[in-house]
Amino acid sequence: MKESNEEYQLNGIRYILQESQQVQVAGCEELTGDVVIPKEVEGHPVTGMAPYAFSAGKISSLRLPKSMEKAGKYVFYRCFSLKKLCFSDAFMDIGAGAFTGCRLQELEIDFYRGERSCLKFIADEIRYALWVTMRYHRPDGRIDIAKVVFPEHYEEAVENTPARIVETHYHGVGGYYRQSFYNKELNYKEYDSLFPLALAQEEEDILIDIAAYRLQFPYQLKQAAEEAYRDYLMKHMEKAGQQYVVREDMSMLRFFGQEKLWNEEAMDQAIEKASEEKKLEALSLLMDEKRRLFPKKRKIFDL
Repeated sequence: MKESNEEYQLNGIRYILQESQQVQVAGCEELTGDVVIPKEVEGHPVTGMAPYAFSAGKISSLRLPKSMEKAGKYVFYRCFSLKKLCFSDAFMDIGAGAFTGCRLQELEIDFYRGERSCLKFIADEIRYALWVTMRYHRPDGRIDIAKVVFPEHYEEAVENTPARIVETHYHGVGGYYRQSFYNKELNYKEYDSLFPLALAQEEEDILIDIAAYRLQFPYQLKQAAEEAYRDYLMKHMEKAGQQYVVREDMSMLRFFGQEKLWNEEAMDQAIEKASEEKKLEALSLLMDEKRRLFPKKRKIFDL
Protein backbone atom coordinates (compact mmCIF):
# COMPACT_ATOMS: atom_id res chain seq x y z
CA MET A 1 0.00 0.00 0.00
CA LYS A 2 1.32 3.47 -0.87
CA GLU A 3 0.54 6.69 0.93
CA SER A 4 0.62 10.13 -0.68
CA ASN A 5 -0.91 13.28 0.86
CA GLU A 6 -3.28 11.36 3.09
CA GLU A 7 -4.38 9.22 0.16
CA TYR A 8 -4.11 5.43 0.04
CA GLN A 9 -4.41 2.88 -2.74
CA LEU A 10 -5.42 -0.69 -2.02
CA ASN A 11 -6.50 -3.38 -4.50
CA GLY A 12 -7.47 -0.85 -7.15
CA ILE A 13 -9.47 1.40 -4.82
CA ARG A 14 -8.43 4.88 -3.68
CA TYR A 15 -9.07 6.02 -0.12
CA ILE A 16 -8.72 9.45 1.52
CA LEU A 17 -8.00 9.99 5.22
CA GLN A 18 -10.18 12.81 6.53
CA GLU A 19 -9.58 15.19 9.43
CA SER A 20 -11.86 13.04 11.57
CA GLN A 21 -9.32 10.21 11.14
CA GLN A 22 -11.96 8.25 9.24
CA VAL A 23 -11.36 6.95 5.72
CA GLN A 24 -13.54 7.65 2.71
CA VAL A 25 -13.62 5.64 -0.53
CA ALA A 26 -12.57 8.18 -3.16
CA GLY A 27 -12.74 6.16 -6.35
CA CYS A 28 -11.63 3.00 -8.09
CA GLU A 29 -9.65 1.86 -11.08
CA GLU A 30 -11.05 -0.44 -13.74
CA LEU A 31 -12.27 -3.06 -11.27
CA THR A 32 -14.62 -5.85 -12.34
CA GLY A 33 -16.44 -8.67 -10.59
CA ASP A 34 -17.03 -8.87 -6.85
CA VAL A 35 -15.49 -6.17 -4.65
CA VAL A 36 -15.20 -6.09 -0.85
CA ILE A 37 -14.44 -2.83 0.98
CA PRO A 38 -12.35 -3.42 4.14
CA LYS A 39 -13.52 -2.10 7.49
CA GLU A 40 -10.17 -0.39 8.09
CA VAL A 41 -7.34 1.09 6.04
CA GLU A 42 -4.06 1.77 7.82
CA GLY A 43 -5.89 1.35 11.13
CA HIS A 44 -8.56 3.95 10.31
CA PRO A 45 -12.23 2.93 9.95
CA VAL A 46 -13.80 3.17 6.49
CA THR A 47 -17.05 5.09 7.03
CA GLY A 48 -17.96 6.79 3.77
CA MET A 49 -17.92 6.88 -0.02
CA ALA A 50 -17.28 10.09 -1.93
CA PRO A 51 -19.67 11.43 -4.60
CA TYR A 52 -19.28 9.53 -7.89
CA ALA A 53 -16.84 7.06 -6.23
CA PHE A 54 -18.05 4.10 -8.32
CA SER A 55 -19.67 6.01 -11.19
CA ALA A 56 -19.49 4.24 -14.55
CA GLY A 57 -17.78 1.33 -12.80
CA LYS A 58 -17.84 -2.26 -14.00
CA ILE A 59 -18.14 -4.14 -10.71
CA SER A 60 -20.94 -6.71 -10.41
CA SER A 61 -21.27 -6.84 -6.61
CA LEU A 62 -20.08 -4.72 -3.70
CA ARG A 63 -19.86 -5.64 -0.02
CA LEU A 64 -19.59 -2.73 2.39
CA PRO A 65 -18.16 -3.11 5.92
CA LYS A 66 -20.18 -2.70 9.12
CA SER A 67 -18.37 0.61 9.61
CA MET A 68 -19.78 2.15 6.40
CA GLU A 69 -22.27 4.91 7.27
CA LYS A 70 -22.74 7.20 4.30
CA ALA A 71 -22.34 7.70 0.57
CA GLY A 72 -22.16 10.89 -1.48
CA LYS A 73 -24.45 11.83 -4.33
CA TYR A 74 -24.33 9.80 -7.55
CA VAL A 75 -21.97 7.31 -5.91
CA PHE A 76 -23.09 4.52 -8.29
CA TYR A 77 -24.06 6.75 -11.23
CA ARG A 78 -24.31 4.70 -14.44
CA CYS A 79 -22.81 1.67 -12.73
CA PHE A 80 -24.63 -0.59 -15.17
CA SER A 81 -22.98 -3.85 -14.11
CA LEU A 82 -23.75 -3.54 -10.39
CA LYS A 83 -26.30 -6.24 -9.54
CA LYS A 84 -25.73 -6.90 -5.82
CA LEU A 85 -25.05 -4.65 -2.82
CA CYS A 86 -24.39 -5.85 0.75
CA PHE A 87 -24.29 -3.55 3.77
CA SER A 88 -25.33 -3.16 7.43
CA ASP A 89 -27.93 -1.00 9.14
CA ALA A 90 -25.22 1.56 9.88
CA PHE A 91 -25.40 2.60 6.21
CA MET A 92 -28.19 5.19 6.42
CA ASP A 93 -27.00 8.45 4.81
CA ILE A 94 -27.11 8.21 1.00
CA GLY A 95 -26.82 11.17 -1.35
CA ALA A 96 -29.27 12.11 -4.08
CA GLY A 97 -29.13 10.18 -7.34
CA ALA A 98 -26.91 7.49 -5.82
CA PHE A 99 -28.41 4.74 -7.99
CA THR A 100 -29.16 6.70 -11.17
CA GLY A 101 -28.49 4.41 -14.11
CA CYS A 102 -28.19 1.30 -11.89
CA ARG A 103 -30.13 -1.88 -12.27
CA LEU A 104 -29.57 -3.45 -8.89
CA GLN A 105 -31.26 -6.82 -8.46
CA GLU A 106 -30.21 -8.02 -5.03
CA LEU A 107 -29.59 -6.51 -1.59
CA GLU A 108 -28.29 -8.13 1.59
CA ILE A 109 -28.71 -6.20 4.83
CA ASP A 110 -27.33 -7.14 8.25
CA PHE A 111 -29.15 -5.58 11.21
CA TYR A 112 -27.35 -5.07 14.52
CA ARG A 113 -29.13 -2.04 15.99
CA GLY A 114 -32.81 -2.79 15.43
CA GLU A 115 -34.87 -2.94 12.24
CA ARG A 116 -34.31 0.47 10.65
CA SER A 117 -32.35 0.69 7.41
CA CYS A 118 -31.99 2.60 4.15
CA LEU A 119 -33.97 -0.11 2.31
CA LYS A 120 -36.93 2.12 1.49
CA PHE A 121 -34.66 4.77 -0.03
CA ILE A 122 -32.94 2.22 -2.28
CA ALA A 123 -36.20 0.47 -3.22
CA ASP A 124 -37.70 3.83 -4.19
CA GLU A 125 -34.65 4.58 -6.35
CA ILE A 126 -34.75 1.23 -8.17
CA ARG A 127 -37.89 0.68 -10.22
CA TYR A 128 -36.92 -2.84 -11.27
CA ALA A 129 -37.70 -6.01 -9.31
CA LEU A 130 -35.52 -6.22 -6.22
CA TRP A 131 -34.70 -9.30 -4.11
CA VAL A 132 -33.75 -8.48 -0.52
CA THR A 133 -32.27 -10.74 2.18
CA MET A 134 -32.32 -9.36 5.73
CA ARG A 135 -30.45 -10.85 8.66
CA TYR A 136 -31.37 -9.67 12.14
CA HIS A 137 -28.48 -10.31 14.54
CA ARG A 138 -29.73 -10.77 18.12
CA PRO A 139 -27.70 -10.15 21.32
CA ASP A 140 -27.83 -13.86 22.17
CA GLY A 141 -26.16 -14.77 18.88
CA ARG A 142 -29.36 -15.88 17.14
CA ILE A 143 -29.96 -14.63 13.60
CA ASP A 144 -33.48 -14.18 12.24
CA ILE A 145 -33.69 -14.15 8.44
CA ALA A 146 -36.27 -12.68 6.10
CA LYS A 147 -36.28 -12.62 2.32
CA VAL A 148 -38.68 -10.45 0.33
CA VAL A 149 -39.23 -9.35 -3.24
CA PHE A 150 -40.23 -5.87 -4.38
CA PRO A 151 -41.84 -6.20 -7.81
CA GLU A 152 -41.06 -3.84 -10.66
CA HIS A 153 -43.02 -0.63 -11.05
CA TYR A 154 -42.86 2.41 -13.27
CA GLU A 155 -44.67 5.65 -14.00
CA GLU A 156 -45.79 6.75 -17.45
CA ALA A 157 -46.76 10.27 -18.46
CA VAL A 158 -49.74 10.12 -20.84
CA GLU A 159 -51.18 13.21 -22.50
CA ASN A 160 -54.94 13.62 -22.48
CA THR A 161 -55.01 15.33 -25.88
CA PRO A 162 -58.51 16.93 -25.85
CA ALA A 163 -57.94 18.42 -22.41
CA ARG A 164 -54.20 19.02 -22.96
CA ILE A 165 -53.50 17.53 -19.56
CA VAL A 166 -50.62 15.16 -18.79
CA GLU A 167 -51.74 12.30 -16.59
CA THR A 168 -49.44 9.98 -14.66
CA HIS A 169 -50.23 6.28 -15.05
CA TYR A 170 -48.72 3.78 -12.60
CA HIS A 171 -47.87 0.24 -13.72
CA GLY A 172 -47.18 -2.77 -11.52
CA VAL A 173 -47.75 -3.28 -7.80
CA GLY A 174 -44.14 -2.54 -6.90
CA GLY A 175 -45.12 0.98 -5.91
CA TYR A 176 -47.52 -0.37 -3.30
CA TYR A 177 -44.91 -2.75 -1.93
CA ARG A 178 -42.48 0.15 -1.61
CA GLN A 179 -44.94 1.92 0.68
CA SER A 180 -45.01 -0.89 3.26
CA PHE A 181 -42.56 0.90 5.57
CA TYR A 182 -42.95 2.84 8.79
CA ASN A 183 -40.13 4.92 10.25
CA LYS A 184 -37.61 3.19 7.93
CA GLU A 185 -38.71 -0.28 9.11
CA LEU A 186 -40.36 -2.80 6.80
CA ASN A 187 -43.88 -3.57 8.01
CA TYR A 188 -44.20 -7.26 7.22
CA LYS A 189 -47.92 -7.36 7.92
CA GLU A 190 -48.50 -4.59 5.38
CA TYR A 191 -46.15 -6.27 2.91
CA ASP A 192 -48.01 -9.59 3.16
CA SER A 193 -51.40 -7.89 2.84
CA LEU A 194 -50.52 -6.84 -0.72
CA PHE A 195 -50.34 -10.38 -2.10
CA PRO A 196 -53.99 -10.47 -3.30
CA LEU A 197 -53.31 -7.28 -5.26
CA ALA A 198 -50.15 -8.79 -6.72
CA LEU A 199 -52.09 -11.86 -7.87
CA ALA A 200 -54.08 -9.68 -10.24
CA GLN A 201 -51.10 -7.91 -11.82
CA GLU A 202 -47.80 -9.74 -11.43
CA GLU A 203 -46.12 -12.46 -13.47
CA GLU A 204 -46.11 -16.03 -12.15
CA ASP A 205 -42.35 -16.18 -11.53
CA ILE A 206 -42.45 -13.09 -9.27
CA LEU A 207 -45.49 -14.37 -7.38
CA ILE A 208 -43.74 -17.69 -6.81
CA ASP A 209 -40.71 -15.90 -5.38
CA ILE A 210 -42.81 -13.73 -3.09
CA ALA A 211 -44.68 -16.74 -1.71
CA ALA A 212 -41.76 -19.18 -1.56
CA TYR A 213 -39.32 -16.85 0.19
CA ARG A 214 -41.86 -15.71 2.77
CA LEU A 215 -42.65 -19.37 3.56
CA GLN A 216 -38.99 -20.41 3.63
CA PHE A 217 -38.08 -17.51 5.96
CA PRO A 218 -41.34 -16.81 7.84
CA TYR A 219 -40.14 -13.82 9.85
CA GLN A 220 -43.19 -12.08 11.39
CA LEU A 221 -45.43 -14.12 9.08
CA LYS A 222 -49.02 -14.35 10.29
CA GLN A 223 -51.12 -17.49 9.84
CA ALA A 224 -53.55 -16.02 7.29
CA ALA A 225 -50.71 -14.83 5.06
CA GLU A 226 -48.90 -18.14 5.45
CA GLU A 227 -52.00 -20.02 4.30
CA ALA A 228 -52.41 -17.72 1.29
CA TYR A 229 -48.80 -18.16 0.24
CA ARG A 230 -48.90 -21.92 0.75
CA ASP A 231 -52.14 -22.27 -1.20
CA TYR A 232 -50.71 -20.32 -4.14
CA LEU A 233 -47.46 -22.24 -4.16
CA MET A 234 -49.11 -25.65 -4.04
CA LYS A 235 -51.23 -24.67 -7.06
CA HIS A 236 -48.14 -23.60 -9.01
CA MET A 237 -45.59 -26.23 -8.04
CA GLU A 238 -45.02 -27.31 -11.65
CA LYS A 239 -43.63 -23.87 -12.49
CA ALA A 240 -41.99 -23.35 -9.08
CA GLY A 241 -40.02 -26.59 -9.23
CA GLN A 242 -38.60 -25.82 -12.65
CA GLN A 243 -37.87 -22.22 -11.68
CA TYR A 244 -35.62 -23.18 -8.78
CA VAL A 245 -34.02 -26.03 -10.71
CA VAL A 246 -32.82 -23.56 -13.35
CA ARG A 247 -31.43 -21.31 -10.60
CA GLU A 248 -29.90 -24.32 -8.86
CA ASP A 249 -31.46 -23.12 -5.61
CA MET A 250 -30.85 -26.29 -3.64
CA SER A 251 -32.07 -24.86 -0.34
CA MET A 252 -35.46 -24.06 -1.86
CA LEU A 253 -35.76 -27.48 -3.50
CA ARG A 254 -35.00 -29.10 -0.13
CA PHE A 255 -37.52 -26.80 1.54
CA PHE A 256 -40.25 -27.97 -0.85
CA GLY A 257 -39.55 -31.54 0.23
CA GLN A 258 -39.43 -30.72 3.94
CA GLU A 259 -42.78 -28.96 3.73
CA LYS A 260 -44.27 -31.64 1.45
CA LEU A 261 -45.28 -29.06 -1.13
CA TRP A 262 -44.47 -31.29 -4.08
CA ASN A 263 -47.06 -33.17 -6.05
CA GLU A 264 -45.90 -36.06 -8.20
CA GLU A 265 -46.48 -34.32 -11.52
CA ALA A 266 -44.51 -31.25 -10.41
CA MET A 267 -41.72 -33.49 -9.17
CA ASP A 268 -41.54 -35.33 -12.50
CA GLN A 269 -41.40 -32.06 -14.43
CA ALA A 270 -38.66 -30.72 -12.17
CA ILE A 271 -36.64 -33.91 -12.70
CA GLU A 272 -37.08 -33.63 -16.45
CA LYS A 273 -35.98 -29.98 -16.35
CA ALA A 274 -32.91 -30.82 -14.26
CA SER A 275 -31.98 -33.51 -16.77
CA GLU A 276 -32.44 -31.17 -19.75
CA GLU A 277 -30.42 -28.38 -18.12
CA LYS A 278 -27.77 -30.82 -16.86
CA LYS A 279 -28.23 -29.61 -13.28
CA LEU A 280 -26.76 -32.78 -11.83
CA GLU A 281 -26.86 -31.82 -8.14
CA ALA A 282 -30.49 -30.81 -8.41
CA LEU A 283 -31.29 -33.97 -10.36
CA SER A 284 -29.73 -36.17 -7.66
CA LEU A 285 -31.63 -34.37 -4.92
CA LEU A 286 -34.94 -34.59 -6.75
CA MET A 287 -34.54 -38.29 -7.51
CA ASP A 288 -33.91 -38.98 -3.82
CA GLU A 289 -36.89 -36.82 -2.85
CA LYS A 290 -39.15 -38.60 -5.30
CA ARG A 291 -38.25 -41.99 -3.85
CA ARG A 292 -38.94 -40.63 -0.36
CA LEU A 293 -42.17 -38.76 -1.07
CA PHE A 294 -43.67 -40.95 -3.79
CA PRO A 295 -42.41 -44.50 -3.21
CA LYS A 296 -43.42 -47.08 -5.76
CA LYS A 297 -46.08 -49.45 -4.52
CA ARG A 298 -44.91 -53.01 -4.28
CA LYS A 299 -46.80 -55.37 -6.54
CA ILE A 300 -48.61 -58.20 -4.79
CA PHE A 301 -49.32 -61.36 -6.79
CA ASP A 302 -52.14 -63.64 -5.70
CA LEU A 303 -51.50 -67.33 -6.30
